[in-house]
Amino acid sequence: MPVLWVLAVLALLLVLILSLRLRVSLSAKDGALTAEVRAGPVRYRLYPPPERKPPKASGKPEPKPSAPKQKRSPDVKRILRIVRRLWNPVLEALRNVRGAVRVDPLTLRVTYGGRNEPADAAVLCGDTLALVWAVMPTLERLCRIPRPCIRVDTDFDAPDLRLEADVGLTLRVWALLFSLRPLLKALRKEDK
Repeated sequence: MPVLWVLAVLALLLVLILSLRLRVSLSAKDGALTAEVRAGPVRYRLYPPPERKPPKASGKPEPKPSAPKQKRSPDVKRILRIVRRLWNPVLEALRNVRGAVRVDPLTLRVTYGGRNEPADAAVLCGDTLALVWAVMPTLERLCRIPRPCIRVDTDFDAPDLRLEADVGLTLRVWALLFSLRPLLKALRKEDK
């Protein structure tokens, strides 16, 4: 009889864990990216990693800070290629859990700087708009996206790309488990 109680408690615990709601929040503003995961009352910052406490002072001299690293602008063409390559596996994963994923908020503002290469900026803007208008109708069919706000522009006076994004993704643990298989298969294929 006690074994049945233990099994019942374990089954209840498993059901509670599978129905737990996960929320992933991504935010990119002014060149700073933050990513955070929240599962129930537990919150964990993925990026930038949490700061570690400095070790206690020892007799060793501190290393000199190196020269500041140059800020690399993201290779937009490479990002667009990756999105196109991973689109089918992501679509298959979303079909497995149709309607169980909620994307709120979805705010994306991309401004291509065209001071140095205006033609390249215009072509990238067109490619990005084509990608957005190809992807969004399918995403809206498979996910719940109450208020999408996507804006893609070209600023011919700005030298660099400006990106502002605020994305919140909410799903249950069971939906995550069902959707991982096609994504992992695609990533293994990419590694080869």
